[in-house]
Amino acid sequence: MGSNTVLSGSLRFLGLAELLQLLGGMGSNGVMRISSTHTADMGLIYCEDGNPVAAEFQDASGIQVLYSFFGWLDAQFEFSEEPVIVEKNIHKSRMEIILDGLRMLDDGLIRTVGSSEARKPAMELKDASGLPIIKGPLVDYLYIVDEDEFENGQEIVVQEKYGNWLWVILGGTVEVVRLMPEGQVSIAKLSDGAFIGKVASLKTKSNVRSATVTAMGRVQLGVLDYHRILEEYSKLSEEFKNVLVSFDNRLRQATLGCANAVLQKLAPQKNMGALKPFPLPDLPDHSVLKIISGEAVIVRKMDNQFVPLCSLTAGDFIGNIPFLNTSHEPHSAEVFVSEDFSTQPVKLIGFKKEYDKLSTMLKNMIQHTFTCMSITTGRLMDLLKKQPADEE
Repeated sequence: MGSNTVLSGSLRFLGLAELLQLLGGMGSNGVMRISSTHTADMGLIYCEDGNPVAAEFQDASGIQVLYSFFGWLDAQFEFSEEPVIVEKNIHKSRMEIILDGLRMLDDGLIRTVGSSEARKPAMELKDASGLPIIKGPLVDYLYIVDEDEFENGQEIVVQEKYGNWLWVILGGTVEVVRLMPEGQVSIAKLSDGAFIGKVASLKTKSNVRSATVTAMGRVQLGVLDYHRILEEYSKLSEEFKNVLVSFDNRLRQATLGCANAVLQKLAPQKNMGALKPFPLPDLPDHSVLKIISGEAVIVRKMDNQFVPLCSLTAGDFIGNIPFLNTSHEPHSAEVFVSEDFSTQPVKLIGFKKEYDKLSTMLKNMIQHTFTCMSITTGRLMDLLKKQPADEE
């Protein structure tokens, strides 16, 4: 192993999906080298702030190369911390890459390299019904002050009820349900390491739950030290807190959109009406845009039609924040805006310094929001693709 190697092992034991999650949770910078007895050359994945930004194998590079590594089922890996000096050729968020890679592998779109008896990826994308399963990182027990147990069918939190409890799932699975006028709609399942409760709720004294969470079988939860987490959160700048609240708002809208798609009350639009495209400018000093006036709608294209994901107004933010692993614009979604739309740039360097000082627990909770946003957005698009096309 090289002198800067901090992690090494076999992909038979720790799959590429889990490995990318682990490196992402630590915000690692460096190079992952993957080798297999079935290939003559070594594969390279370059990570910056825990996100893959480039991949190389033989004479090829880019996202398709990275996807191909999901098929290296019994390879060896070695990750070394070192400066990442390479042209970036991957722009998707980490969670999107993981979801796409596992989905493509499961669908037989990625060629497997190595023994057919190699361990299948442990990260489950969905259950038998197609409901997403979201897992979290390793649990930090230093933040757990008590444990709760819930039996099958018990409600842990209820939509529209107040509550500030924060939990991490120690064992078992829960179902996240959105209550709609037509009835209950299942959104996702949460399992080991996932969080119940949002970081953004720390900004308000009384938090209204945006969904109902129910135990599926016996579930063991770790009660998180709310006051310790609140004390740490309170030290963040108001602007950084506003960023977290803004993206939590996106998650709530994506969850509602997902529920409407299940009920077939949401369909792609042929146009965006009076809204006009807003190409994100090349921002200096790694900045994000804060909306000053007007409306912005984040949109994904599907078969030359438009799927609105969320609507943003004054005080919200648009643009990519690499260390937070945001997953919409500019690479996976487009921005449409109203005539009176205006923004001002906000530098990310201060946010990055604040984020780097946070405990692993709070970082994991923040990343959980963006993981849920990626997975919920993906399910929304999958549901719309399965809807029958409107007849002309």
